[in-house]
Amino acid sequence: MPSKFLMIFSSPLFLFLFLPVVLAVYALMPGTRAKNLWLLVMSLVFYAWG
Repeated sequence: MPSKFLMIFSSPLFLFLFLPVVLAVYALMPGTRAKNLWLLVMSLVFYAWG
């Protein structure tokens, strides 16, 4: 996979797409349990992406 598609904390993909989407959905979700599940799933997506 080309380096421009790697998702690390300082990459534009993370900063301008992944993080804003994750935080926006998190803010709109009702309930602590749903928010925790959302963060768990998105964390797994982030670490699987590599």
